[in-house]
Amino acid sequence: MKAASAGTGPSRWARQAATLLAQVRDDALRDDLRLRFDERAAICEIDGELSRTEAERIAFESLVQALERLRGRS
Repeated sequence: MKAASAGTGPSRWARQAATLLAQVRDDALRDDLRLRFDERAAICEIDGELSRTEAERIAFESLVQALERLRGRS
């Protein structure tokens, strides 16, 4: 995951996303969810003109929802 801004390291939301993703056992699913997190954050940051931290917060919420949907199917 990308850093919040140069030299500051990952945001709280990126760290929490990494923690959640580490619990996903399926490698392909974990990679897909990580990509979706990064893409969602980038879209929110660029198109939504949000700070990277706020964009990652929104992406984290989307990740949580996706994981809840997946758990509901198993």
